[in-house]
Amino acid sequence: MDAHDTMATGGAPTAIDPVCGMTVEKPQAEAKGLHTVHEDADYWFCGKGCLLEFRDDPGHFLDPAYVPAM
Repeated sequence: MDAHDTMATGGAPTAIDPVCGMTVEKPQAEAKGLHTVHEDADYWFCGKGCLLEFRDDPGHFLDPAYVPAM
């Protein structure tokens, strides 16, 4: 399992924002509309900016060479 698999797991109450690397509380993120599905995997985000960046180019943020940074 790589780091991106951890970001997309559905069972844990938290997730890692794939854009900035922040820990995100899934229920709060979903309540704010900060959740998306890409290629059958769920992703949660700390804010609208990270969500929009991810939607623009998910491949960039899911590339194993990408290192999230705040």
